Amino acid sequence: MSIKKRSSSELINKVHSFIPEVPVDELEVQQLGLGHIHESYLIQQSGTPTWILQRINTQVFTNPEQVEKNHLTLVELFKRESIDTLGIQLPEVVPYSAQSLYYWDSDHQPWRLYTFYGEHICYEYCSSLEIARKAGKAFGRFSRVLNKPENEPEKHHPERVEPSLENTVTTKTVGIAEAFKPTLDAFHSIHHRAHQHHASRARYNGPLQLTTKQGSHLLQFDLEAWNITIEKYLPSLMGMENALTSEEGHRFNRLSHNDAKLNNLLLHSENEPAVILDLDTVMPGSLLFDLGDGLRSISTSSKEDEPDLTQVRIHWEYHQQYREAFLAEVDSFLNQDEQRYISFAGPYMTFIMGLRFYTDFLDGNRYYSSHYPEHNLVRARNQFHLFHQMMEEVNG
Repeated sequence: MSIKKRSSSELINKVHSFIPEVPVDELEVQQLGLGHIHESYLIQQSGTPTWILQRINTQVFTNPEQVEKNHLTLVELFKRESIDTLGIQLPEVVPYSAQSLYYWDSDHQPWRLYTFYGEHICYEYCSSLEIARKAGKAFGRFSRVLNKPENEPEKHHPERVEPSLENTVTTKTVGIAEAFKPTLDAFHSIHHRAHQHHASRARYNGPLQLTTKQGSHLLQFDLEAWNITIEKYLPSLMGMENALTSEEGHRFNRLSHNDAKLNNLLLHSENEPAVILDLDTVMPGSLLFDLGDGLRSISTSSKEDEPDLTQVRIHWEYHQQYREAFLAEVDSFLNQDEQRYISFAGPYMTFIMGLRFYTDFLDGNRYYSSHYPEHNLVRARNQFHLFHQMMEEVNG
């Protein structure tokens, strides 16, 4: 996904539209390579990093007006909470005007300006139990704020009730939750991803046995075996989705971050409030999505495209620390369906990512950037490898 080349003066003028009181000659701009979706720039004032300017990618988020509406609702929701008590905060956004968070340029492209957090750290990999605990606590508290019933005091259940399969209840969104609308359709729907995959598989006319060499590693892919494995697990994962969605319209009944990876969190070494990043996917989902995506990213220190499978393994101590810290924050809100599928949260999200990478390969590597033809197969193989490790743990 290419980024349009923009002049410094054009970008500085955009920044100045947010903060007209700051002289333009005090502003400097530097393009950032953060993330794969949006266009981001570091803005310095008199040599000091001060803001992040970002253009929302409207090819991915085709309804950016809804992104802004959700963002505004989220800001209003967090105004009701004490940052010191919560220990988490949203990234501070500089509003364009009293009516709008974002600046919409002449091409109707949305821009936003965030405060730069210079003393917080963004971790690509988990390297300690403390980081795993802080991450689980932060995303758990974020889920708690999103899903706490309004005007209802929190209750802590010291022991989780194990539900029977016959006795399940449906979660209902209440109050402010109804103001959030999807910004990406069916983002974590396994039914949707399976439909995409089956359509891509039907169109694919390439070989089912592939070999590539990356560095000193000879990599072999048996797509026929992958297809069998996918069909084996799809029914149970679809059953999980069915349990977590409403009977009418199959809509998810909770609010979630939906991209709760470790690198979407800023942590401070002295326990200042953590900053939750990348809020564009805050929308209806499941608490288990944020539990599962956190486990997926916390549990391994290998690269997403690591060619050596012996390096792609679960660090179970980090996995357990994140899980316990997250669940401690949301236990009082979990219904019996959610309790029933806690152990499948990590496998569900890991399987979906593997399926998306694999589907993108079958489609000709159109969505994810790739550096060689089998790049997405390597990514998919690693996610499926982690998935199998998780399922072995679930099955004892």
